Formats: sequence, structure tokens, C-alpha cells
Amino acid sequence: MSEKDKGLHYRFQYKGLNLDPARIMLIYDANHPMQRTILKKALCAGDRGKKNIKEDIADIINAAERWLQMIAEDEE
Repeated sequence: MSEKDKGLHYRFQYKGLNLDPARIMLIYDANHPMQRTILKKALCAGDRGKKNIKEDIADIINAAERWLQMIAEDEE
């Protein structure tokens, strides 16, 4: 019995490479959790089946605003 691949929408091939948000984060050395959240949502905005593109963009904006707040908190 095969189960539906729930992560298929995150993976694709490009020039023989298997790419997904995790691989791209490693390539770009994206280490901050907020950066990872934003990147994952941006790469697959509207394609994850849970939210439409407007909802995903709103989530990206919210995450970016929170990241800015975190930077400000750390500067205090």
C-alpha cells in the first residue's frame, strides 16, 4: 500500500538536482528560523494546498514583521 507523498509539492528537479526548500536553505546558508519560514512559504506560495497565495503572502509579511521585531529586541 502506498501513501500519498505529502511533501511532493516542495520537491522538483532542476538540471539533474533534486531541489526543495531544505536544499535551497543549505545552498544559501539560511540559518535564521524566520528566514527559513519566509523562504519556505515564498518558494511554494499558493501551491501547498492549505492556503491560497494571498494567505501565504500575508503569512510571509507577518513573519518578516516579526523578524524585524526580533532584530529590534536584540538591539535593545
